[in-house]
Parts: sequence; structure tokens; C-alpha cells
Amino acid sequence: MKFKNNEVPDVIEITCPYCKGCLTVSVYCESILCSHCSRHVNVKEILSPSQKAKSTTVGKREVFCFKCGKGIYADKNAQAVSCIYCYNRNELSDYKVKSILGRNLQTHGTLYLKKKGTIEISNILVGNAFIDGKINGDLTAMGAVEILKHGEVHGTITCRKLIVKKGGIFEGSVRMLQGEARP
Repeated sequence: MKFKNNEVPDVIEITCPYCKGCLTVSVYCESILCSHCSRHVNVKEILSPSQKAKSTTVGKREVFCFKCGKGIYADKNAQAVSCIYCYNRNELSDYKVKSILGRNLQTHGTLYLKKKGTIEISNILVGNAFIDGKINGDLTAMGAVEILKHGEVHGTITCRKLIVKKGGIFEGSVRMLQGEARP
């Protein structure tokens, strides 16, 4: 688009914060429904973010929703956070476990499986894991998995860093994630 000298356009392009679709809007528009994802977009907030929005990361950590994978911020002392995109509840707590049977475990915190402890479930998704007991099932960690002296894992491990200490047992397959660990 070409404009005359000192002429300000009345129409601009913005990006939908939900689907990243391109939207053409009037500079006077306050809100609009996205033509790509049909979600409400606060145009005014995108064009001139409030001070509150600019300081949202102070004293917080970013985690990625287990369900939709989008980044969300949580207070550094929070035990759980709901995703602002899909409303899924994401656990942030560390777990010190003696035994778990029959339910899936998902937390952005650290799993500590105690000596002689057992986990018999199909899906474990954690931030980091320290295993000194026995796991029968698949383990996914966004960071590191450390199998300690008395630890045993039978199944698939997906992680960024895998450490098997002397005496630790790992039987199964491993898939290494790329890049730095997410906070």
C-alpha cells in the first residue's frame, strides 16, 4: 500500500494471538472475531498492550500445556495452573512417590520415586525424574531422567538427558528430545 506524505493508514494487519492467523482491522477497532479460529481478539490490547500485560512474566515461570502445547505463565510458587487457551489443569507440584497403580501421572514438577517404590501405569509425563524404585510403563520428561542405584525402568523413556547410575537398570527404548529443557 502506498500513502501520501504524513498520511496514516486506517487499516492495519495484526496476528491472532490464538491461531496466529493474519487479520486486517481498522485502527479504531477495539475487538473482533478471528476469521480463522472464531475466537474473540482484543485488538485494542494488541495495538497498545497494558502495563499489566507487559509485566506478566515477573516472578513467574513458563510451562507448556500438556493438552494443547501452548506456553502459559504460572506463579513460581503455584501448585497448578489452568491453560488460558484450552482450560486444561496443569500440575506443577513435585511428587515424592512410594507407589502408584493404575492412573496416569502428569506434572511439570519433578518425580522422585523412592527406593523400593513402584509405579505400574502406562503414561508418566513430568518435568524431571529421579528413579530409585521400579517403573513399568512409559516415562516422558521435559528435562532429565536419572535412574539411581536401585532404580529400574521397563518401558520407553523420552527425555532430553538420560543418566543411568551404576546399579541402575533400564530395559526398553529411549527417544531423546532436542533443544534446551523447557522450564
